[in-house]
Amino acid sequence: MSAVARYLLADHFRSRRWVPPFLLLAVGVVVLYAEPPNPVLSTAGGVAAFLLVAQCWLALAFLNTEGTSDRQIVAATAGGRALVLGRLVGLAALTAGTSLLTLAYPVLTGSFERVPDVHELGLILLANLVCAAAGSALAALFAQPAVRSRAVAVLGLIGALVVTVPLGLSPAVATADAMDTTKIARVPDHLGVALVSVAAFVILASGASAVLWRRRE
Repeated sequence: MSAVARYLLADHFRSRRWVPPFLLLAVGVVVLYAEPPNPVLSTAGGVAAFLLVAQCWLALAFLNTEGTSDRQIVAATAGGRALVLGRLVGLAALTAGTSLLTLAYPVLTGSFERVPDVHELGLILLANLVCAAAGSALAALFAQPAVRSRAVAVLGLIGALVVTVPLGLSPAVATADAMDTTKIARVPDHLGVALVSVAAFVILASGASAVLWRRRE
């Protein structure tokens, strides 16, 4: 499983399909931190919300790197179950990586109005993980072979992102609202609600994606 995940990630980075969505993420993060004073929690919450959108593209690009024949070869070599689990493990690694990178930029460049303490850094990382995980799980539902048409996948992702906002189901909005405060004591309770709902969605979406990938391959 881990070997399959490493192979899929290596093949993805060799393909350079990660470049366009990563540039979107990088440019977005730089722009969002470009205008001081950048209060620690509220600014990071807005960036986490943007991460959800960028992560959808990053995750979809990763999952769609392998064509049908390539996936069949991996499945024949390692097994269908190992391929599915490897895709999910690789997706989890990508989610963790973008969450850490999004946190590292403002810390290393001193973009916040002040140096955040350890508790604030932990909350920012958690907010990033909530949004990145939601974006990855959503992308998994629209990835090949579950959805073979890239146009349908893109339109489906955009539609899901847009519809969840007025319905009050958007993790991006919930996370940004939870972080939009100067009182750190209020953040864990509000962010915890988003964390629980996203965790449930990730579990359901991962299971559904795994079933769809096996049935439609």
